[in-house]
Amino acid sequence: MAEVPTPVDRVRDAYRIWSESKGTVSEQWLDLIHDDIGLRSVLSAEVPDDIAGERRSRVGVLEYFQTIARDWEMVSFDCERFIDGGDDVVMIGRCAWRNRATAKLFETPKVDVWHFEDGYAVSFLEMFDSLGFMKAIPFGAGIA
Repeated sequence: MAEVPTPVDRVRDAYRIWSESKGTVSEQWLDLIHDDIGLRSVLSAEVPDDIAGERRSRVGVLEYFQTIARDWEMVSFDCERFIDGGDDVVMIGRCAWRNRATAKLFETPKVDVWHFEDGYAVSFLEMFDSLGFMKAIPFGAGIA
């Protein structure tokens, strides 16, 4: 009998696909998430960018990743380690992106926290350098 992949195995594989595709393949995230997912980042809804704010559906999550691919070119995405807490998974890494509108490079440490229930992710929180992000987007181009 084949072993059922654990949440950390599934998350690790999704990041592998994300990294190898340079952020252009996002469907693997849909395999991880529950219909009633809560996805949020350090960017509040007031930040003037299409990826800011919270998503509460599979469609919203797919739109989020497609927006990243539209607005950003992935330069690198390195997962340094995964913390396996059973239904809680933490990815610690680094990434670099180039904004397609400003051509500015954004490099940052990255921490993502996943929580699974009944085999599907019901919450996702991503943390990164929000000031670096703001400096790279068109609205924040004048930030020193």
